[in-house]
Amino acid sequence: MTGKERRMDILRIAVIGGGNMGKAMIEGLLNRGHSSEEILLVEILPNVREELEKAYCISTAETIEGAISAYAIILIAVKPQDVKKILVALAEHVSERQLLISVAAGISLAYMEKQLKKAVPIVRTMPNLAARIGKAAVAICPNAHVSKTQLKKAWSVMEAIGSVTLIEEKQMDAVTGLSGSGPAFVFMLIEALADAGVLVGLSRSKAMELVIQTLFGAASLLKECNIPPEVAKEMVTSPGGTAIEGVLKLEKGGFRASIMEAVRAAAEKSSMMEKKYSDYL
Repeated sequence: MTGKERRMDILRIAVIGGGNMGKAMIEGLLNRGHSSEEILLVEILPNVREELEKAYCISTAETIEGAISAYAIILIAVKPQDVKKILVALAEHVSERQLLISVAAGISLAYMEKQLKKAVPIVRTMPNLAARIGKAAVAICPNAHVSKTQLKKAWSVMEAIGSVTLIEEKQMDAVTGLSGSGPAFVFMLIEALADAGVLVGLSRSKAMELVIQTLFGAASLLKECNIPPEVAKEMVTSPGGTAIEGVLKLEKGGFRASIMEAVRAAAEKSSMMEKKYSDYL
């Protein structure tokens, strides 16, 4: 084993970008047992760089330099409009032996390959907001250069912030519409239910406490017991009871259709944004 290979084993993951997602990735990796010595943060903003270096005892750098070639995994966690300059800088240092993971929304594998101008293994991912607490729904898709071993590594890295699902890249817009945008729809549901609680006589704090636990419990029941939602609904909607009366109102109001239209609209917007970024970048 060469000195460079030994160094790559020690300094495994370079995270480019110290924003919300980059911070979530670093924290998740450390919580899963990665040593702070294995992580490098590349962040241009000095206050962010210094804050995360102090908080997590990790190495940091202001810009992408030759040292990044010693890292087996490079994770891009910057805003879509900043991806091009990152890829251009990486192209000088990255090799076919490394694995690139992108969490940048709307940036295709083909675009990243074009900017790097070499056969670099790349995994594109789409996490959601719950990455901040390690509970994200994460979709991943690899390019043709990613080996089975590298895909397992990417899977393990992204498990640091949540549950991982493998998809085809053509499904990425659908994922963006569903799990990427879905938290916004869930938050609206929570807000509406809490308002309803106030309407029928509960205090705001009590209503919110009950709503959050209700959604958490319902989702946990489906996941832990592997029960289809239509079956679980039957457990609540007894004949002539209160729940079925509420279900009737939701059906009359187009509840299901509204949710489906929201996801479709978000997915279509994702497709438009990906085209825009590709043209712009």
